[in-house]
Amino acid sequence: AETERHREELKRQQQLEAESHEQYVAADHDLHIFTRTSIQPPSERPGERRRAEMKILYGEDAAKIQGMETAIQLNFDRHCDKKQPKYWPIIPL
Repeated sequence: AETERHREELKRQQQLEAESHEQYVAADHDLHIFTRTSIQPPSERPGERRRAEMKILYGEDAAKIQGMETAIQLNFDRHCDKKQPKYWPIIPL
């Protein structure tokens, strides 16, 4: 009984380690994730859920804050495209 329990526990631990290893991204690789595309039309308008969340969080100023977030993200993306930085840490551990 003790061996069976230990074997099951070891198997669970190995599964957890395998799952965490699948999610690991090496520091010298890009973080872009490839997703499958679908031929189905979108079930909701793009950005509608985000807009509703912003409205709940920020009220009347939601559009202004969302615009500021977008500007910052675009600025960051532009600099990343221009400089092509390595993600931290750039040295092997």
